[in-house]
Amino acid sequence: MNVPGLLRKTESADFLDNVSALLQRRIAGTLSGTGAREVLRGSWLGHPLHPVLVTVPIGAWSGSLVLDTVLRDHVAARRLIGFGLLSAVPTLTTGWVDWAERDARQRRVGLIHAGANALGIAAFTASFLRRRHGTDAQAVALSVAGFLAVGVGGTLGGHLTYAMGAGVGDVERSPSADTLPASRG
Repeated sequence: MNVPGLLRKTESADFLDNVSALLQRRIAGTLSGTGAREVLRGSWLGHPLHPVLVTVPIGAWSGSLVLDTVLRDHVAARRLIGFGLLSAVPTLTTGWVDWAERDARQRRVGLIHAGANALGIAAFTASFLRRRHGTDAQAVALSVAGFLAVGVGGTLGGHLTYAMGAGVGDVERSPSADTLPASRG
């Protein structure tokens, strides 16, 4: 299987361009004239905020799978799934703000990235709801499916950043080691 080739194929999904343009205008219009754009993009941090936030739901959902399959603590697993779902809200918000500033090819991949993550979130939501009165094999299978979908989404997010350079030029460069003052000790 040629994974890099599959990832590059997503860049040419031009059937998404009309939806992409509409969403981009809506996001830009919503944030226009507010300070929210800079806060959500992570300007105060010196680099995009979205990559920092994705670690929270992914970590929670990874932990929930360990709790389900290794430790058999389904109550704690459900709590981590719920925490992951709650933390997905700010993660999604910052992702859409970043996405709205990308070029057409990057937005195509970004929409597919968002779609994969939406499938993952839906599966984790279904798992969370199914666990209200206990955990069964279907609840665990939904979590596994959610994790796989989020893994595909993360792979596409990595492609956006590392292969396509999305957001890389947005990083504020810190001084190099050669320009830092010598320490006095």
